[in-house]
Amino acid sequence: MASQSMHHGSRSSSEVEGDYARLEDQMNNDHLQKLQQIFEEADDDGGGGLDPDEFRQAIKRTMGNKTVDDHELEILFMKVDTNCDGTVDWDEYLSYMLLEYQEKDIMSTTFRGVPFPMPLRGIPSSHRDTINAISYYQLLTNRHGVTANDADNPGGRYITMSKEGVINFWNSEMIALQRTVTLEQPRDKTMSLWLTDLVAMANVNMVAISSSEREISFYDCSATKFELQFQITALDKAVMTMDYWFDYNNLNSCLLLMGDAGGNVSIIVFSEACGAGLFGDSALTGGCKRIPFAALQQGAVKGVKAVQHHLHNDWVKKVMYCSESGFFLSCSVNTETALFAGDINLKKMHSFFKIRKGVCAVDFCSIKNVIATGGMDWSVRIWNPYVTTKATTVFRGHNSAVLHVMWTDQGQHIVSVDKGKNVKVWDVREHNCVQSIPARNVPMGHHPINVSCYSKKTDSIILANNMLAVFDRVKIEEDKDALETMSHEQPICTILYNDLFDVIVSVSHDDMIHVWSIDNGEKVIQFSIHHGKEEDCPEITAMCFDPTKRRLITGTKAGQVQIWNFNNGALLKDFEHVDTCEVKSIICYKQHIAVSGWNRRVVCHLDAKGDEDDDMKVWPVRHGEDILCSSYYSPLSILATSSYDGDIILWSADTGHVLCRLNAFHGAYPMSPICFGVPGETSRENMIKVWHMSSKSDATSPGPTNTQQEETNSQSKCPIQEQCETSSEEGSKPDIGLQFDARKASIGWGGMMEEQVTSAQSSSSLETVEYHAERQRRVSKYNVAIDKIIFLSTRENNQDTAILLACGADGWVRAWSIHHKGGMLGQFRATEKDIGILAMETDSNNEFLFTGDTAGYIKVWDIRRYCIKNPPPPNDARDKEIQSIFPFLNSDIGKYSLKMRAKERKCKVDTRYHLPVDFDIDQRGTNLTAPPLLNSFRGHTKAVVEIQYLEPRRLIATASSDCTIRLWTACGRYIGTFGQKIPWTKLEKPVRPRRLPKRCPLDIVRVGSATTLKVLNGGIRPKWRLARNILMMMAREKTQWNKKVERGEVPADAEKEEAQAVAQHKATKVRFADVEEVLNTDKPHLPPVLQKTSSEHLLQRRPTPSSNILRGGYRPQTRHRAPARLPKLRQFQTQVAVYSSIPYSKIQPVTMPSTPDIVSEIHARQQKEQERSTATVAAGKVHDIIRANRVLRALRPSKKSKAKKSFKSMNTN
Repeated sequence: MASQSMHHGSRSSSEVEGDYARLEDQMNNDHLQKLQQIFEEADDDGGGGLDPDEFRQAIKRTMGNKTVDDHELEILFMKVDTNCDGTVDWDEYLSYMLLEYQEKDIMSTTFRGVPFPMPLRGIPSSHRDTINAISYYQLLTNRHGVTANDADNPGGRYITMSKEGVINFWNSEMIALQRTVTLEQPRDKTMSLWLTDLVAMANVNMVAISSSEREISFYDCSATKFELQFQITALDKAVMTMDYWFDYNNLNSCLLLMGDAGGNVSIIVFSEACGAGLFGDSALTGGCKRIPFAALQQGAVKGVKAVQHHLHNDWVKKVMYCSESGFFLSCSVNTETALFAGDINLKKMHSFFKIRKGVCAVDFCSIKNVIATGGMDWSVRIWNPYVTTKATTVFRGHNSAVLHVMWTDQGQHIVSVDKGKNVKVWDVREHNCVQSIPARNVPMGHHPINVSCYSKKTDSIILANNMLAVFDRVKIEEDKDALETMSHEQPICTILYNDLFDVIVSVSHDDMIHVWSIDNGEKVIQFSIHHGKEEDCPEITAMCFDPTKRRLITGTKAGQVQIWNFNNGALLKDFEHVDTCEVKSIICYKQHIAVSGWNRRVVCHLDAKGDEDDDMKVWPVRHGEDILCSSYYSPLSILATSSYDGDIILWSADTGHVLCRLNAFHGAYPMSPICFGVPGETSRENMIKVWHMSSKSDATSPGPTNTQQEETNSQSKCPIQEQCETSSEEGSKPDIGLQFDARKASIGWGGMMEEQVTSAQSSSSLETVEYHAERQRRVSKYNVAIDKIIFLSTRENNQDTAILLACGADGWVRAWSIHHKGGMLGQFRATEKDIGILAMETDSNNEFLFTGDTAGYIKVWDIRRYCIKNPPPPNDARDKEIQSIFPFLNSDIGKYSLKMRAKERKCKVDTRYHLPVDFDIDQRGTNLTAPPLLNSFRGHTKAVVEIQYLEPRRLIATASSDCTIRLWTACGRYIGTFGQKIPWTKLEKPVRPRRLPKRCPLDIVRVGSATTLKVLNGGIRPKWRLARNILMMMAREKTQWNKKVERGEVPADAEKEEAQAVAQHKATKVRFADVEEVLNTDKPHLPPVLQKTSSEHLLQRRPTPSSNILRGGYRPQTRHRAPARLPKLRQFQTQVAVYSSIPYSKIQPVTMPSTPDIVSEIHARQQKEQERSTATVAAGKVHDIIRANRVLRALRPSKKSKAKKSFKSMNTN
């Protein structure tokens, strides 16, 4: 294990990390002891603590000669001074440090996972012997040019080679074997060929193979070929290891490094690799060009230069070229020359690293500019390339020689493999072993690991000896959704940006508060509000910073309000809560904390210092529904709160008195507030029945048509009436959310004022109307909830300037002037239909408006000239700057945006339905057009719950209910997701989008529109050009078909549909012989015509070439095709493939099972019957033979009768 302390603040560790280390992380135990003494000595005034100047001097004396930034010292002082009293004592500082490291330790131990959780995955291969090389053959799409634009292109394939000459080509995931090549053995050699190493040369479509014959062979592997082109011969020793590098900006420039068995390192530099060929003219077809290595050293080949250096006293184990630093590395197992680092000509750099027992493996990290080595002494070391005397870090934990080391995760981890097949993963920053895989979990036989390789594309480790296996990060079959980064495990509630510490603070529904760094997206600290409590704590629903930006104020679902030090997770204060209703908004101003939520009231706490009592004030209830949001206007000290019923109430933040009420569904001008909880104003009668003039309501109400109104009036009882009657029978009181008085209804939809209500109540022509039915009809038609309100603090407060913007569930953004003669000045729809807005933010100058809706879209609006009395002149320099910043305004997207704006102007009459009755269209009608839309793209797959604008960096941080927090530039360039495995590089101030890579989240790639993909790609649409060409081809084919119909060549009836279906299948290369199987197995995916068609009918009715003269009788002349050429046969000298190491096991004796008794009886019975039948047949055959003999004997004359006949014949004569 690593020998560093938990603070890892030494100089060596900071060099290893290569990143900027915080000041508090650089302090070790000696520093703390020295700092304690300085705290006691530096308290000059005897106040018990250090002021900022004394604290700065104390830290500088503690750190010694190290240069400490004053700004960093100021940040550290503000972190420690959480009570904002301007002093820091020793106990306060020590408590901060202990709490911070305690929370960090819990975070690292609880949520840290192992880098390679999946078991070893074996890969079947055709190799018969030890695998000596694994190389990645990168795919270059612009290989014919002098530059390659896709240096980071993940496409390519892997090549594995075993020593007997079998070469396998694999896909980039090491799953599918693409092809296998077996090299021919030389016929003039008595010994078999032994291959030692292979490197892929992607820029020239070749591979270089070294062998024990002291030769380097170059094979052309383009397309399906694998032919020998060149050979370098007459090397001094057999090459044991190689490395290859080429320049992506100049494909002609490349070099080949070779380390041999004699300790020599040879370097071949190519300057015209692609232009004039690798070694000049290409070899003849079927031949091979042989070049002696001495000729390359003498410069006999144009564009090729070769040098050789004797550097080691033993075999060279590995060579590696470090292009970023301009030097190469070579290692051996000799102690004196264990590791060498130097440039090609050994002029600028020439260093030897002396390591006991030598080095077996070496790897270089270009990001951190450090070297990792593994040796025979069982240790893994990290070196500074320019410090050869002592290693920066030493990792110990192996029990045998370390044969392989690899940098992974952009320099965050080191993977080491020893001779006993034990695999360990080391964390460079924490200096410990984060994962140890024992040899029993690496079932790869008895041979040690011979080759190892790290795959950047799949983020996996490839191991090989005589077998091939892979350690994967995740399952290959796993869906890509599992690979997507999530910032929280539960949906996110809200986020806040702290410009003082330059961090993002987020909270989710699992009560976890996370603090994220803007520089790289990593998690700085996280803590829970439980703090070890066993009972379930309510989740956080709202939070804000205090004016000093040093403390975090949170509100919970149970009404609790707490103050935290978010830098170390310390709970500073817990306020007494009034009730258990959910807190939805918190505003901190002038040492007051205004809390509002579902209790429909504003509770103001005093932010007292020390142990002072909380002077809590409860403001009167003026909302009839739950409060959803609040905002503070500092120039006039006005607090605004919005509720679920569309009310916006302006309060005097100093006194708690109500100034006015705003509601777009009740009127366009400020109105007097409604008093709730006052006797006589919230009775059941006033809830159910409201008196108002029906004629006035019908004439002024912008509601639905008369038909809809008749349908509404035809209802017998409204839901609220039924609920109130039920509650009266049961003796219960109705909910306060259902309480409305006559004043609210009169000001509401009819637009009448309070005087009109009084006169209406005294008139005899009044009629009773069910108020809730009217309200239910309109609220169900349009959601009136106000989810977000913000003040434009830089604008002047007058009746013609809007300083308050409100948005909600209906997707409209409304601009209000809080002047007593102001009111609603304009509105525009910022989303599509049935999509609401949950997040809204503006910059400090109130030039841009950022909105996030429930569909996941993020939009940027230019509000410099929107609802303002003195707008800036048009077409100024700022307009040209904005035009160049946002790619959304470029090309066809800008034209589309202009078309949509023109369409909105035409539909201005339709928007009157959403306008208040008393809205003055003649004077304020121009404000009904939406401001210029600067950017629009989809950033999340679910609703955007919060947007924060990072003005110093010109970035946008968005949080969504899909558990992700993402960082974007204002122009739409994606930077990353907070919590991703690989942090992004440190950002500039301000960020320049053109220097950022063009990336897109995986979930947005699947669901993003053409506009979204173009914005995220910086104004480029690489994928949609193909779709446009396809649509043009389809339109052209349709036009040609219509022309054929006009000429009468093709009937315009059912033949058209059928011919199109056949042409569609023909275009997709579906053979008619396979249509029978397709039609019989899976028909639903076919066109309707083919679902009713058999293959025979399809073959009969398929379109045939026709002639204008012969019409359908024309038959084209059939042409016989020549048979395909057979592949060229190759003869190989090796006829029998001999495997030197194949897994086997001894044959075990097999015991035959005994026959059951019933089966034995059946067999015995069958055998007896067979014997009986055989005996019967044999007896019958014997009987037949006897009868045949008798017949023959009866027919044959006897000897006596023959003698009598002969005697009679003699007597006759």
